[in-house]
Amino acid sequence: MSSNELDLLLKDGGTAMPLSLPSIVANRIENTLHTLPDRRAIESRTKRIRRLALMAASITIVGGTLASYFLFSRDQQSDIASLPQHNRLDYQSELIGTPMMGSLLEDSVVNKDGPSVTDQGITLMIRDVTYDGYEVAIRYSVKSDKEIDGFSMDASLAMDTKEIGRVGYATSDEPGNLNHRYEKYDSNQYEGVMGTWKLAYSDYLPRSFHLKVNATSIGGQVGKWALDIPVTVTSDTTMIRPALLKTSKEGTLKVNRLILSRVSTQFSFNFEAGALGEQSWVGVEVTDDKGFHYGSHISRSADDLNYMDLLPVTDQAKTLIIRPFYDDFRNNKQVELEDHFHTLLVTQPTVEEPLILPIGEAGQLEITGIEYLADKTVVYTKQPNTSGAGFAIQDDKGNLIPIITLAIGGATEFKPFSRDTPVTFLTRPMYPRTYIPELEARIDLPQP
Repeated sequence: MSSNELDLLLKDGGTAMPLSLPSIVANRIENTLHTLPDRRAIESRTKRIRRLALMAASITIVGGTLASYFLFSRDQQSDIASLPQHNRLDYQSELIGTPMMGSLLEDSVVNKDGPSVTDQGITLMIRDVTYDGYEVAIRYSVKSDKEIDGFSMDASLAMDTKEIGRVGYATSDEPGNLNHRYEKYDSNQYEGVMGTWKLAYSDYLPRSFHLKVNATSIGGQVGKWALDIPVTVTSDTTMIRPALLKTSKEGTLKVNRLILSRVSTQFSFNFEAGALGEQSWVGVEVTDDKGFHYGSHISRSADDLNYMDLLPVTDQAKTLIIRPFYDDFRNNKQVELEDHFHTLLVTQPTVEEPLILPIGEAGQLEITGIEYLADKTVVYTKQPNTSGAGFAIQDDKGNLIPIITLAIGGATEFKPFSRDTPVTFLTRPMYPRTYIPELEARIDLPQP
């Protein structure tokens, strides 16, 4: 990979074009948004960003609860989290109310039966499907008649005839693009969850559909596990219209609407820049009163800052905090390969003794653990990280190790490599964000 290509990927956004919503989604989100391009422009732009996503499949940005492909950190919206409609005393984990977060062995559907199929002595059961009209989460269980030594799954999902993502396929040239995680229940049973990301930007968001699950390998066993499940949009959502307006010489922030569910948060807003330097980028960051960093949307033009498709808010959050900021223009300049930081992995990192990745004046990233599994290698980073910095992993032959799927809680899944593989972490110099405190907005969340 050339210096220019690596720089494009490791820059927080690079030259990626801003992504707006298809008209069908825009109408659902906010009727007052008038800045969207026409449908053909959106489709062209969406296809371009998807091509960039494939090119960026070896890079990770750690900007919040969801580690995402680096190119999506800036000009595609980031990630926030869900307001479960349950009493928090029912849960031992603060994140357990959301399908994509918290313990899968203690959640509310762990004993719920659903559609299932058995092949090769292995049963795949779909315990629960949640669809809020924007994103889908599929809670599943796998049980085998013999011990599973090293869990893995290759599967694809479709809404009717439209494929919406895959998990696994570690030997494929094109890795999966669904959020996926699982926990071991016992030697022959695993509990897992698969979830879409950025499905809200699709031009196909029906009120109801048939979810088609097609698994071709489970626990290393090749077979066929196919299910067709009717799904209807959930009514378990909460809409907040705060009518919140913040104005100063630095600009104007208007919060239009939040739609909260167990699987996503849809955030509609408008931002108008004021005394903005010509060389600055501008962005909006979302956190909460517990210090949980959900992500940010950054653009060269404030006109592109109007919508985010985010993860669900955590069970313990009482207030969302919206923080506009300026981004240093130097974060968007090309950096030659020799000027990137190269950090060799010498000893395995831990929470107590993390691997420190320098990112210049913006501080540092901390790698707190690496898990080596049969179908993937999971890299854990300390949260929160609000610098917008990313990292790549390079093997001893100079090849970048591709990402398989995205994960939650500061974990990123790469194609498997062994503990003995010499690897180097690559980071680029970054500069701190300048926040605009006069435009900071706080939104109180409904409490159970």
